[in-house]
Amino acid sequence: MTIERLAFDRASVRKLDHVGRLQVSVSNISKANVCPYYGREIPGHEELGLDPDKIYRLYRDPEELKKAVPTFNNIPILCIHTPDFPGDPPREYRVGSTHSSATFDGTYLANGLSIWDNSAIAGIETEEQKELSSSYQYRADMTPGEAPDGEAFDGVMRDIVGNHVALVETGRAGADVVVGDSLPQEFKHMKLDRKGVAIRAALGAYLKPRLAQDAAPKDLTAILNAHKTPKAIAQAISSKYKPTLAADMELEPEELVEIIEASAEGVEPEEEVKVAGDDDNESIISLLREAGVSEEVIAKISAALSPAVAQDADKDDDKEDKDEKVDKPAMDAAIRLAADSATKKAAENFRLVRQAEQDVKPLVGDLVAMDSADDVYRTALEQHGVDVSGVHPSAFRAMVAQAISHKENSRPATIAQDAASISDFEKEFPTAGKLKRGY
Repeated sequence: MTIERLAFDRASVRKLDHVGRLQVSVSNISKANVCPYYGREIPGHEELGLDPDKIYRLYRDPEELKKAVPTFNNIPILCIHTPDFPGDPPREYRVGSTHSSATFDGTYLANGLSIWDNSAIAGIETEEQKELSSSYQYRADMTPGEAPDGEAFDGVMRDIVGNHVALVETGRAGADVVVGDSLPQEFKHMKLDRKGVAIRAALGAYLKPRLAQDAAPKDLTAILNAHKTPKAIAQAISSKYKPTLAADMELEPEELVEIIEASAEGVEPEEEVKVAGDDDNESIISLLREAGVSEEVIAKISAALSPAVAQDADKDDDKEDKDEKVDKPAMDAAIRLAADSATKKAAENFRLVRQAEQDVKPLVGDLVAMDSADDVYRTALEQHGVDVSGVHPSAFRAMVAQAISHKENSRPATIAQDAASISDFEKEFPTAGKLKRGY
């Protein structure tokens, strides 16, 4: 991801000119690194035989960016990502232009910026629109390799040509023509594995006390999904959060690498999905019992699944006891019934989790990657500062509703002058309407 921030010292690089335009003398607008893209976002993906739904990691080679420097001079700055060509210019979205001083230092491509739209200027000054995302044409060379920092890639961006720079990230349009550097929304909501969760927790705990009071370590999930090596993750975090550090605080990539590696050590690997075996018999029996299979049939299935029975059968193939054996169709039907029950339970759990996510949205916004509705409610309450220790999960949903109600009721009322007040004012000052504004 190469979203850059307008986070330089305002006194040294930002100023308003004599007509009110914002002039930024220098800002990073792109970076040489590896970024993830869906196959459908890569130009010519059909001709290249790429899977549209598979993630490919493309490398912006420093040499390619160096050659592309002149193409980032005097290009439009837009408030959204949309292709900008002379034949079909998106005039309503243009809010400025880059300068004619583009440079490349081996890592970052930088240029000056002129912003001439008051709304965009206000967004930058209030830090609501300070992220930059470059957009460009390129040719995909799907030759795999490894970047200098050790991060593997599936292909290289060649023949890069700048198209525009976006102030507000709203996704990428026209993927076969122009592709922006912004990270796809899917990466922000991908579920992390156990190591990823441990790394995210450690990084969050490390960053939170170092950030300014109004800042928060957001987007860690997206960063971890977008970058694979500790060094690449550390560099991305350093680039993103340095502008929001509190006074006298620093971020050292080397220290971040140590935290990432240390937090990943000792984490048990993901459990493999495997076919039911000897260790899974109890789970199968439990599913059968929950599905309503009779104890008599369960006992016979349990005996058939027993290792001892299997060994005895191998030793004495000629002996059969038809009365004690459950026939294969009955066993298949029972297991199929148990599987159907498990599927229904999984679907119901999925529905409850989605419902819980909607329930907590007014309280804490979007929550993702939770395994159960209880986890969603618990996390929302904890983020809202509610102590749930000792509280049974069955009460969580009601507590969320109560917290939302309290939040809405605590909002300051909108100040409005009602009709009676206006009438009283007119009675007190009957000639007020005839007054004219003067200078």
